[in-house]
Amino acid sequence: MMINTKTEDRAGGADEIKPAKSSIDTRLVYGFLGAGKTVYIQENIMSDVFWKYGSTLVLCFEQGEEAYDTAALKEKRAAVVCYDGGEIGSFCTECIRQYSPDRIYIEMNAMMGDLKAALPACLRKTFAITLIEWKTMPLYYRNFAQMIRLMTADSAQVIFRGCPSADLLAPYAQGFRLMNPRASYLRQDPMGYHEKAFGMFLPYSLPDDPIVIREESFLPLWLDALDHPEHYDGKQLLFSDPVELKRTGSGCRWSCGRTVLTCCMQDLQFMSFEVETGAERESDGHEGWITGRALAFAAAGEYGQRKLRLRFNAKQTAAPPEVLILDGRYRQE
Repeated sequence: MMINTKTEDRAGGADEIKPAKSSIDTRLVYGFLGAGKTVYIQENIMSDVFWKYGSTLVLCFEQGEEAYDTAALKEKRAAVVCYDGGEIGSFCTECIRQYSPDRIYIEMNAMMGDLKAALPACLRKTFAITLIEWKTMPLYYRNFAQMIRLMTADSAQVIFRGCPSADLLAPYAQGFRLMNPRASYLRQDPMGYHEKAFGMFLPYSLPDDPIVIREESFLPLWLDALDHPEHYDGKQLLFSDPVELKRTGSGCRWSCGRTVLTCCMQDLQFMSFEVETGAERESDGHEGWITGRALAFAAAGEYGQRKLRLRFNAKQTAAPPEVLILDGRYRQE
């Protein structure tokens, strides 16, 4: 449903046109058609107390079967405007000029790949979420993986709606976490209960000494160490299959890891651990493939976050593996 831009329909009922704000808190809601974006936005507006402190504008770039309850939203000082064509930036600017909102929700359209880039600079993204309907996820994952990656990579939270069992999501865990390792992933069952979507299966035993890291173990190691560097702090890791050693910065900054295909050939990433060498040992470093044994330790990164680093106490050059790129995607049979 589209709210027209007549004065009497504005949120708050003001007659005058207020000047546009230079920076507006904006929440992006991603998802394919039928993912539940409209319901999510409506429930958020109706359940919080933001209306006591300011007005809300919903910019809707995709209209599905669900319609907004505009009368109920108006009581919460919220209005909805649906995009019906034209230049996106101009559309947003005009809506902001007319409604002068204190907060904006944007119902994104996954098929409009350039939508985010076209939004005006005054929209300051404070949160983004991706909603995925379980019934259609296998189809979309198989045919629109790049669109899923773009939505997921920009989101702080991803919710799988209507998924009856966490076991059904397990095969997708690695693929999604590689798309965005920092996102929070939740499963919403058909009754509305939320829980953590993914656990992490480790193909090795943490108490082992050393922990043997083979090719198939590298991605689980990298993902688990990202969340739990304490699992490996002070332990020996034996890289029995080759990893690539690269200079990643000036001086003695080196990293070792593998290049990973997260979605398609345009989305290759070098997933790696920083390697500590020491200034006196810089000449010992040679870019290329190595195997060897390293001490893992957790240390504060550039922004104070603890990250796992490696200190090799034995390494040797190795022939490159037959397959240079690890495939992090879930392949459906």
